[in-house]
Amino acid sequence: MDFFQLTEAQRHDFDRDGFLVIPQAIDAETVIRLTEAGDRLMASFMANPESTYLQRRDGIVQDAAFDSLVSNSATVSRVVQLLSPNIHLHTASLIYKKPQPSDTTPPDRGWHRDIGIAEDLGHSGLPRVGIKVCYCLTDFLKPNSGMTLMARGSHLSPEPLAIRKGEPDPPTVVDPCVRAGDAVFFENRTFHTAAPNLSDSTSKVIIYGYAYRWMKVDFNLDPPDERVIARVSSDIDKQLLGAYRNVDTPPQALIDWAEHHGVNPEGISWVVEA
Repeated sequence: MDFFQLTEAQRHDFDRDGFLVIPQAIDAETVIRLTEAGDRLMASFMANPESTYLQRRDGIVQDAAFDSLVSNSATVSRVVQLLSPNIHLHTASLIYKKPQPSDTTPPDRGWHRDIGIAEDLGHSGLPRVGIKVCYCLTDFLKPNSGMTLMARGSHLSPEPLAIRKGEPDPPTVVDPCVRAGDAVFFENRTFHTAAPNLSDSTSKVIIYGYAYRWMKVDFNLDPPDERVIARVSSDIDKQLLGAYRNVDTPPQALIDWAEHHGVNPEGISWVVEA
């Protein structure tokens, strides 16, 4: 995996907003290849005139067409710098949204935080434990084109998301304007939801989410697919795909990579002299 430095400006923006845009994280040729693979997996959805939205989680990592995303340099190298080398692939999904009528905005969009930590611990004091990377396979150049909406700064809030009565969104809502090939990072604490697609074409994204290895993975990645692990050649890919089943086993592949590039975080001492 090549090294892409997370700049201080990018770290500041992510820490402040809870999300970050990485322009042209994948090139045009890769966009075409991933779109062809996505269209193949979503063929029955596209052929069904009754369906307007589908999030598919099964069969993505298992498809060799998506192998390049597992340790995509422009994104995953920065995720390591935001979390640590001790991560694995936590979730993967394809999301397609067909054009919808202009009056489809629901009174409750379903704003939420990911991974479900707040359901167990409440909203106060939540840690950052995961980052999703949303790769755009289509352009999202106008509002309400189907991109994920973000509530800016909501990752720092110790309370439920405040939305004015009669409004679908909070005052801090952001509808990212991005192009095919761009990637949007957002962390588990950031409140987000799906925007309607009021454009004239189907919106398409693929999301790969990363989390600390002690976080249980999505059911479609559990247990790790040994055929996929055997197929990839990179030790980093093998780690991210779950080859280290014991969380106490050091994540050596990414530790070595981080050490080589000078971004391995300092170790934590268990005991200090008082």
